[in-house]
Amino acid sequence: MTWRAFIIGLVAVAGVSLLDPYANFIKGYGGLTAHSFPDGAVLVLVLLSVGANVLIRAARRGWELARHELMLIWCMLIVSAAIPSEGIGLYWYSLIAGAPYLARRADVPWEENGALAYAPEGLVLSKDPRSVAAQQYYEGAGEGGRVPWRVWLGPLARWAVFLLLLYLAVLLLCAMLRRQWVDLERLMFPLARIPLEFTEEAGGPAGGWLPALFGRRAFLAGLAAAGALRLLRALPLFIGGSQVMPLTIPLQDVLQDTPLSYTDFRNFEFIPFAVGFAFLVPADVSLSVWFFFLFGRAELQAAHGLGLPDASGTYSPLMNWQQTGAHMAFALAMLVMARRHLTAVCRKALGLSGALDDSREPVSCRVAFWGFVACIAGCLAWNWHYGMAPWSGLAVLAVTFCAFMVYARMVAQSGLFVSHNSWGAASVVHGLSGGRALHGAGLVVASMQSSLLVSNVTTVLAPMAACVFRISEVIQRRRLLLPALLAAIVLAMACTTFTVLSQAYAQGALNFASQWGQTMLPKQTFDGAQWMISQPTQSARVHWSGFVLGAALTGFVTFMRTRFYWWPVHPIGLLANSTWWAQHLWFPFLVGWATKVGIMKAGGGRMLRNARDFFIAFIIAEAFVSGVSAIVRTVTGGAAPGF
Repeated sequence: MTWRAFIIGLVAVAGVSLLDPYANFIKGYGGLTAHSFPDGAVLVLVLLSVGANVLIRAARRGWELARHELMLIWCMLIVSAAIPSEGIGLYWYSLIAGAPYLARRADVPWEENGALAYAPEGLVLSKDPRSVAAQQYYEGAGEGGRVPWRVWLGPLARWAVFLLLLYLAVLLLCAMLRRQWVDLERLMFPLARIPLEFTEEAGGPAGGWLPALFGRRAFLAGLAAAGALRLLRALPLFIGGSQVMPLTIPLQDVLQDTPLSYTDFRNFEFIPFAVGFAFLVPADVSLSVWFFFLFGRAELQAAHGLGLPDASGTYSPLMNWQQTGAHMAFALAMLVMARRHLTAVCRKALGLSGALDDSREPVSCRVAFWGFVACIAGCLAWNWHYGMAPWSGLAVLAVTFCAFMVYARMVAQSGLFVSHNSWGAASVVHGLSGGRALHGAGLVVASMQSSLLVSNVTTVLAPMAACVFRISEVIQRRRLLLPALLAAIVLAMACTTFTVLSQAYAQGALNFASQWGQTMLPKQTFDGAQWMISQPTQSARVHWSGFVLGAALTGFVTFMRTRFYWWPVHPIGLLANSTWWAQHLWFPFLVGWATKVGIMKAGGGRMLRNARDFFIAFIIAEAFVSGVSAIVRTVTGGAAPGF
C-alpha cells in the first residue's frame, strides 16, 4: 500500500460516488455501480492500467502504478460501490423522508397508531405529515433551493452509526473466512481473478507498456468481439434510430395463452458478458444456475396443475419462502464446513495454544474476532435503543448476515455478479416467530433495515468484501487495507448524500428517473410494517411447504455433492432461482456452460486457456464500454444515446 495509491483511490471513490446516483437513478443515463462487478471500477482500472501507466512510463520508466497499487484502488472502489445506487443510496434517503411525505395521502393509514406513529424519533425526517423538509425533498425547494442539513444531520448520523458498525462487522467476518474460502476450499472468485489477471506484470521496470494479457491473441480477439458486438448493436443509431438494437428474448410473448404460461417466464434482455462469468466457473456450478431456474419454472407449472394456493408466479409466497429456506440451509452448511477454521480463529483470538498462524492475514485473528464481536454488540445495542428486544434484534441480525454471507458465497463460487432476495429479515423473523418477536417501534426499524440492506438490494458489501480479501495477497502492507476500505466507505456515504440531497431539493425526488426507490419502496416498507403492527397473527404467515422444500432440497444437494464426486449439480442454483435477475441470467449461464463443456470435450487444455483469455477480455470490454456510455450520456445531458 502506498500513499499515492490510497489518494488516487479516494479520488476515484469520490468521483464515482458523486456521479453514479445522478447518472443512475436520478437521470437514468446508466449506472456505474449496479452490481458486484462495477462498471465504474472497471473503467478506472482500465484508464489507469492502459492510459495513465503508458503516459507515466513514457515520461519516467519505473514510476508506473504497480499491480499492488492498482489492486488497492480496485478494492477501495468495489467496497464503496455498495453505497451510491443499487446499494443503500437508492433507498436510504427516501426511507427517511418518505414516511412523513406519503402519510399525507388519504389512503395511507400510517399516522394514528400506525407505522409512522411507531417510527422512533430521529430515524425519520419527521413524524409530522406536514413536514416542509420532507415535502421539499420530494417536490423540490425551487430555484437555488438549499438542503436543510440541520434537519437531515440527525437521522443520517444515527443511521450511519448502525451502517458503519454493520459494514465493519461484514469486513471483519470476511477477513476471518478468507483462509477457509481461499486457501482451504479454493473457491474460484471469478470477479476477483479478472482484475488480478488483467494487472499481471503491470508497472515497475520489468513490466511492459501494457498488461501482459495484451500479448495474447485470444485476449485481443475477445476485445475485438466485444467491440464488434457493440458496433452491431449500435447500427440503428447510424441510420436515425434513438437506441441500440435490443437483445430481447420474448419468452413471455411466445408462451402467452399456452398451457406453459404458468411457468412465469418473462421477456428479458440478454446480457452477453454473463456468458463469460458462466465460463469462468466450474461446469457443475454454472449448470446449477440454469438447471434450478428451469426446475423452479416446472414447480410453478406443477403447482398450478395441482391447484396449490400462494404459487402464482416467481414472487409468490411459495417461491419466496423456498428461497428463504434454501438460504438458511446453505448458511448452516457453510458454518459446518468452516467449523474447524472458525474454531482455530477463536482459539487464536483467546490466546490458546496450538492456534493458527495469522502473520500473513490482512487482519489478525484477534482484531477480526473481537472487532466483530464488538460491532455486533454495537448493532444489538442500537436495535435495543430503538425498540427491539435483545433476542429479536439478534434474530434480525442473524437473518441479515445469513443473506449477506450466502450472497458472498454465491459470487465467490458461481460468478453470479448480480442477484437479490425476494424476502426480508423483518418478515422472516416475524413469520417464524408467529408474530411475537417484533412489535411497535422495533418492527418499523427492522422493516426499514430489511428494505435498506436485504430485500431488492443488488449491490451488497459482503460479496465485494470477500473478493477484496481474495485480492489482498498481492497488496503490500496489507494490515493497512482495512482502514483504507473504511475510509472509502465513509467517503462514498458523504459524496452520495451530497449528490442525492442536493438534486432532490433542486428538482424534487418525484422527478427522479427511478420512482421505485423514491416512492414505491417506502410505501411498500411502511405498508408491510403497518400490516404486521395492526394484524400480528394474520400477517405472520409462513408458507411452510415452500420453506421446508427449499431447506430440504439445498441440504440434500449439498450432502450429495460433499459425499459423491460424481454428483453433477451444485446447490447454488437453488439460492437465486426465484428473482428478477434470475430471469436475465439463466440463459447466459446455459450458453456459458454449454460452451465450456463443448470445449472440454472437443478441445483441450490450450483451447480452454485461450477461451478463458477471450472471455476475460470480453467481460472487461463490455463493462468498460457500459461505463463510458453512462459518462458520455451524463456529460451530454442525455443528448447522446446509450451505447
